[in-house]
Amino acid sequence: MDKIKILHFADIHFDTPFSDLSVSIAEERKEDLRETFGKIIDKAIESKVDIILAAGDLFDNTTVMKTTLDYMIKKFNEAKDIKIFISPGNHDPYNNKSFYNLVKWPDNVHIFKEEYEAVEIEELNTVVHGIGFSKIHERTSLLKGIKASDKNHINIMVMHGDISSNGNNDYNPFTLQEIGESNMDYLALGHRHSFSGILRERDTHYAYSGNPEGRGFDETSEKGIIMGEVSKGRVNLAFYPIQKRKYYVSEIDITGADNYEYIVDTILNTLREYGENNLFKIILKGEIDEYFLLNKGILHNKLDKIFYYVKLIDNTTIKIDLESISDKFTLKGIYAKKLLQNIKEETDEDYKILYEEALKLGFQALSGGEIKIK
Repeated sequence: MDKIKILHFADIHFDTPFSDLSVSIAEERKEDLRETFGKIIDKAIESKVDIILAAGDLFDNTTVMKTTLDYMIKKFNEAKDIKIFISPGNHDPYNNKSFYNLVKWPDNVHIFKEEYEAVEIEELNTVVHGIGFSKIHERTSLLKGIKASDKNHINIMVMHGDISSNGNNDYNPFTLQEIGESNMDYLALGHRHSFSGILRERDTHYAYSGNPEGRGFDETSEKGIIMGEVSKGRVNLAFYPIQKRKYYVSEIDITGADNYEYIVDTILNTLREYGENNLFKIILKGEIDEYFLLNKGILHNKLDKIFYYVKLIDNTTIKIDLESISDKFTLKGIYAKKLLQNIKEETDEDYKILYEEALKLGFQALSGGEIKIK
């Protein structure tokens, strides 16, 4: 066989706690991870791949639900004709207490351990190389000294770790030079949560697939898997988006808002193209009238009926007529002038934000509004 078809994924982080979400949404997101994993295996079966390479951090931590393990075994069994290779990562290192060691996995699943191993698959004319984390931190390169010696076979490798220019990090700090010297036709990597593109160092192609499902608002890039063909010295691989939900962060200017209908319409006009079944972090900005008391709770209730999940951050400021205030010797006027002077003179951005929040809360209080301290 002169070429093989592979599917490469990594970093699904089963049973992530999603502690920044509500309890009910967190449980749904855990199920989303299982569903996305199921889609990955289904795609491998439908596409008739020969080998699946799972590059670590399948588990987020040592607390994993039995339903998750049962589902993984079920899907692996469904892919009984596909050879599956797993390289444990820093979140799920292979040791005596790991699920990789405690669970009886199907016969088509091979899990690499702390010692480098090369598995020959004669009918595919392929050697699969791999090594896994044995502890949370691996401070020296696991790739160092590894070279594919049989140039008559297709050589692929799966590994978790972080490319380092100086060899210094806690997560298998291998180098580009070591990639180039490995003589692999393809190196499937895990650890970084964004797709790297299909890269090349000397004769070795390599890539990070990224994670197939985002887990927070710091993971807004497209999420998916890598699939395609590998042959001697050549690859024909592509990235395939596969996530169920996306995370979006959007700044929305609501200057001039004086009612919730206006704000909701502005948000909808901005976010409608992204779909409603996703997770949104909405940062409100702009000047609003001092007499419109923006209540995030009310706005949340309206948006929760439209979007799957919304996190609101209110960075609006109060529109203040300085000339009008300066002409009036009122408590509100005195308060505003004092806070505005502090904001103008303050050089520390954190303190400036506190003064702006104090100005907003003070105006709400002096206008008879309900005050909720963050």
